[in-house]
Amino acid sequence: MKPDKKINILLVDDRPENLLVLESVLSSPEYHLISVNSGEEALKYVLMYDIAVILLDVQMPGLDGFETAKMIKSREKSKQIPIIFITAISQALEHVKEGYHAGAIDYIFKPFHPETLKMKIEAFIKIYKYQEQIKMQNEVLNVIGETLEDTLVTFDETGRMVTINPAITKMFGYTEEELIGHPIKVIVPDLSRFFTKSKKLGRIIEVSASRKNKSIFPADIQIGEASIEDQLIYVCSIRDVTERKLLEEERFRKIFEATPCLVSLQSVVDWRYINVNKSWLTYSGYNEYEEVINQTSVSLKYIFHLNESGETVVDMSDLHHPVQSSRIKYLNKSGELREGLLSTEYMDLHGERCLLSVITDITERVLVEKEMARLDRLNLVGEMASGIVHEVRNPMTTVRGFLQMSKDFPSHEFIDIMIEELDRAHNIITEFLSVSKTNSVERISKDLNEIIELLFPLIQAKALYSDLQVHLDLNLCPVLQINEREIRQLILNLALNGLDAMSAGGTLTIKTFQEDNEVILAIQDEGCGIKKEVIDKIGTPFFSTKKDGTGLGLSICHKVASEHNATIKINTSNQGTTFFVHFIIKGNQVNVVS
Repeated sequence: MKPDKKINILLVDDRPENLLVLESVLSSPEYHLISVNSGEEALKYVLMYDIAVILLDVQMPGLDGFETAKMIKSREKSKQIPIIFITAISQALEHVKEGYHAGAIDYIFKPFHPETLKMKIEAFIKIYKYQEQIKMQNEVLNVIGETLEDTLVTFDETGRMVTINPAITKMFGYTEEELIGHPIKVIVPDLSRFFTKSKKLGRIIEVSASRKNKSIFPADIQIGEASIEDQLIYVCSIRDVTERKLLEEERFRKIFEATPCLVSLQSVVDWRYINVNKSWLTYSGYNEYEEVINQTSVSLKYIFHLNESGETVVDMSDLHHPVQSSRIKYLNKSGELREGLLSTEYMDLHGERCLLSVITDITERVLVEKEMARLDRLNLVGEMASGIVHEVRNPMTTVRGFLQMSKDFPSHEFIDIMIEELDRAHNIITEFLSVSKTNSVERISKDLNEIIELLFPLIQAKALYSDLQVHLDLNLCPVLQINEREIRQLILNLALNGLDAMSAGGTLTIKTFQEDNEVILAIQDEGCGIKKEVIDKIGTPFFSTKKDGTGLGLSICHKVASEHNATIKINTSNQGTTFFVHFIIKGNQVNVVS
């Protein structure tokens, strides 16, 4: 009902003065008062207008009020219109019963109170407005239900369908009558798998729906919940997404074919190849799709890296869980061993469980990386050779000069200086050999704290000589698989560097602790810190911030850490520098219990 539409009230009385009174009492901008003088006219206007309420006089010539009321109630269009009898004849019980039997819902006796009449009319008008609103909502819902392409189904707590819209016929091939009262699983077989377990109302769920002819199609469903007269009802909308799925498959097919990665799709049931892309054929060594598609004998052998534990050969059927960018080697048809990154994902395709495999071939990249590493090593050797020549040439020049002078002025002082310079050259060569040494050494299970405690007197003696302090903060840590000699050298190099970085009165702190799956050694000094512009060069052979340093000490530390699968991190500021050495705890190591 439009807001500006007036409400029709029909006034029926054979006396004009009575109609005038009624009009004056009920006059309102909201009402359209229709006044007629007979029952015959009343029947005509009931057919012409949508009447909200009828005020009907009982005693009229021709058709009286009772007869008029019976005829109004006998018609389908007007039988719901409320009728109020107005009479001055009799208030006898029999008379009133006759009026109610004729279809009246109320009686007003003359003379009536104007306000009482207005209040009764207003009450009926409210009921009328409410009914019109419900009628309009029902009409809208009916239109939506009849024109909507989605299927709308309501079902009760037992899963049986209560109402269905006409779209069911086009989508599923059933009539509404064929499904009412039947379980909803007839059309959505796997609904219970999503609905009863999670009860996630309002969310769009992707399911497989079943038509009358038993064909399956993909559908999106959305379920809402309502309570009607204390009965729980579920409202389910079903949308056929076959066209969308076809577009998605077409998009997937284009990506599938265009990607440079090796992509394959296999059935999990028998591991036959459903599809492979052109890159897969190229890298695997097969020439034609017919050699691979629907074949179960064709298979690439995947060799998975297992860190220090070596490698293992794996078939796709052994992959029970998806993997993401796993480093592998794979053998192609011609026996060539290539390298790649493998990612897998399980998926359902047309009701069949499949495994999607994507390999990013990195064989050429690995070769380039190896060549770059080789060139880097050659470059490093060149830099180190240049540095060692420079460092060794200085003491040799000194020795040669003093030997030449000793021809004319022999002196023990010269000999001491020459020995000192030769020792310096010897130390440089020894440290250089330590950096370049690649021989593997045996490792044992050792507590890092024990090594530090053994070295503590030596470090403390060096500190006291320079008016410095050493503080140990050793916490309980698991034992590590280490080479004790190399770790002693690492700790001494870092500790002595820390002492050299401080002025008198400073404190060197050596700390150990466990964090997650790592044992961490922290050596902290109270020096002035390392400048940001040189921090990246720390550990480079022959680069040193010390006046007489060679830079080989920290190079040895980095080499020892690398051989123990450890990493060295630096935290520096103007308050001091801390070197952190992170040792990874292996699976077979156990905590030391005091």
